[in-house]
Amino acid sequence: MKKINKKEKILLILTGLILIFFVLKHFVFGPIYENANIYSQEIAMSKALMRRYMALEHNRLEILKAQKQIEGYLSLSGTDEDKAAMVMSRIEAEARKAKLQIQDMNSSGVTKEKGSVTLFHISLRAEGQLKNVLDFLAGLENSNILLQAEKLSLSAKDDSGSVLKIEATILGVAFS
Repeated sequence: MKKINKKEKILLILTGLILIFFVLKHFVFGPIYENANIYSQEIAMSKALMRRYMALEHNRLEILKAQKQIEGYLSLSGTDEDKAAMVMSRIEAEARKAKLQIQDMNSSGVTKEKGSVTLFHISLRAEGQLKNVLDFLAGLENSNILLQAEKLSLSAKDDSGSVLKIEATILGVAFS
């Protein structure tokens, strides 16, 4: 066998070191780096999820308040006639609270919408002062049943204009 000179030894050692470096990089450090990237992405996603949960926790009282209001909207149950009666009784209670005098109130029909939504059209004729009408509309807005004044007509009952005639179509919404 031939004896290796000094330059060949250095070349052989450098080649061996480079080969060891590439083997370590490919089989040891490469998988570690890939796993570290995967774990850092998971950590970033967990941090984002934690921020979202912290925001929900920060707004917890507002969310619970909105949930209670929505649960009230889901409180209508029974047949369509029962639901219409509940809507009419809520309208009557709001009118009484606002000190309106109801002349006539009847159901104008029921409309089934897409999904599980039912719309109840209630016709209302009443009398009262402007403040009472505004209180009535505010009461409808804040009711625990989803109500909306779809059409509203105001006219003076007499020449003084202090008492108004109200003709309204009120929309009640029920979810099933």
